[in-house]
Amino acid sequence: MKKYKIGQIVPSSNITMETEIPAIFRARETILPERFTFHSSRMRMKKVTKEELEAMDAMSLKCAQELSDAHVDVMGYACLVAIMSMGRGYHCVSEVNLHQETIANDFPTPIVTSAGALINGLKVLGAKQISIITPYMRPLTDKVVDYIEHQGIKVKESIALEIPDNLEVAAQNPMNLLEIYKQLDLLGV
Repeated sequence: MKKYKIGQIVPSSNITMETEIPAIFRARETILPERFTFHSSRMRMKKVTKEELEAMDAMSLKCAQELSDAHVDVMGYACLVAIMSMGRGYHCVSEVNLHQETIANDFPTPIVTSAGALINGLKVLGAKQISIITPYMRPLTDKVVDYIEHQGIKVKESIALEIPDNLEVAAQNPMNLLEIYKQLDLLGV
């Protein structure tokens, strides 16, 4: 049985990634033989604002070094809006920069960002047009829309839940989305 160490680069106020991602992999372990452990390094961020996201992103390089010290098998940068708020296509830049940190630390490690994973996943699915719901304030949601559209995927409609506090984002009941999504125009998506 192969064991993998997964490194997560997370915002300091994110309290969901270290519970949700392991739960997904634990469910996988019931049907497949591989096993996983999870290791995190945090970047400071309380409010989901462009300024805090930029400051937080600068800390991601130190996080990559720390996780590289643990010889993780893969690293995930778990803040989609931080990457997308840095500008179009920034997930490619971030993934290269973080990987370079692991090389410099003598333990080259594959890197994935949540933004890159979303874009790649949408492309694999052949998505041409989508509608989205974000927890972010409208200006950041507009940046997410622009980012996705720059990757060749039209965003027909977006709902911004306008939650500036990252702990408040985590406190939301995900089941509420089953009602919120009904407000979206999904024709043709």
